[in-house]
Amino acid sequence: MMRRLLDDAGTWLLAGMSALCLCALLGLLGWLAVAGLAPFWPTPVDELQLRDGRRLLGEVVAVDKDAIAIRGSEIDRIGDAYQRVPAVDIALRSQPSDAITLILTDGRRLFARGAAAQEPALLASASRPAELLNVVRSNEIGLPTRIGLFVRNLGRFLGTPPAASSLAGGVLPALIGTVTLVLLMSVIVMPLGVATAVYLHQRRGPGVRFVRAAINTLAGVPSIVYGVLGLGLFVHGIGAGIDRWFYADRLPMPTFGSGGLLWAALTLALLTLPVVVVSVEEGLARIPASQREGSLALGATRDETLWHLLLPAARPALLTGLILAIARASGAVAPLMLVGVVKLAPALPLDGTSPFLHPSRQFMHLGFEIYDAALASSDAIRGVPRAYACAVLLVGVVILLNLSAILLRNRLRDRYRALET
Repeated sequence: MMRRLLDDAGTWLLAGMSALCLCALLGLLGWLAVAGLAPFWPTPVDELQLRDGRRLLGEVVAVDKDAIAIRGSEIDRIGDAYQRVPAVDIALRSQPSDAITLILTDGRRLFARGAAAQEPALLASASRPAELLNVVRSNEIGLPTRIGLFVRNLGRFLGTPPAASSLAGGVLPALIGTVTLVLLMSVIVMPLGVATAVYLHQRRGPGVRFVRAAINTLAGVPSIVYGVLGLGLFVHGIGAGIDRWFYADRLPMPTFGSGGLLWAALTLALLTLPVVVVSVEEGLARIPASQREGSLALGATRDETLWHLLLPAARPALLTGLILAIARASGAVAPLMLVGVVKLAPALPLDGTSPFLHPSRQFMHLGFEIYDAALASSDAIRGVPRAYACAVLLVGVVILLNLSAILLRNRLRDRYRALET
């Protein structure tokens, strides 16, 4: 009786801990979603009337008990109009209904109200010329208009390239670069991982022990070391050799001898190889020995048994390895900084020009966008929310790719469930 009570208590404890972890995960994702989507919601325009008679018009970006930080019209450059006003100096804070916001293509914002709210005059007041992107009267618009602006801002973020300042514009090149890199990495790592797992499963001897030890060692190597390996082996080694043999007329301008999509995909393939090998080998080991012995007894060779029975039955394990590889590769930014990712790429690695996929081109990545916006931005108040938005998008891309693989894996698992019993 006591043992049964202890077993029940342990079961409930594990269930409670699992539920707590799930709630924490959902809470973290929810907070990230709110923080990432908040920058696209129209921000009201505040006017601060100071005790000395001055008036400050702009967007309030921070409030504490001692002061208010406000961003006014950015005449010269983005991020040059922040002011911190002590609370004791503020006589009145209001949100005038006639205030307008002019959003320029380079990310700057201009504010005015009343008779001064004339678009040509406001644009002429800017010291650097820029095209007008949108005019918003955020203090007087209703909820449907706000939702429409939110959807439009979100669509512009997903479907346009970034501005020169990297604090404005969208992340379309980074989105395309991330998806292209992950898919190319998957095409490279899956055949290599499956072949290695089959070798470890089928063979015995000192060579197998050496390969297994190497795979286990690779699993514990920090990701930045893979970046150094890719830089030395792929970029300065293989890439420089390709340039000398096939692109000598273009030297000293490198073609494959500099960071690019192909070298980044190969580096991530090495990074994710251990998880693919372990998943596939475990899937092969779970196949009942009776199935293999029955195939051999019917006259099939070992190779025919492998290709027509073992690998088809292990497809769910293959897709599990692919899911784990995608999850790890999508968040690995440190090695990419050495083998091809850049802050602003001149062209996409995947476009409509033959041969469509350009493996030698440098590319942009959502993970690097997060790093650049959060830590290397000249305007942290704008950069940190942009980093949250990129993080939400990256999580969404990983979830979408993983869901596709999970659905396919579940279908294959149901198909071959009879073989496991």
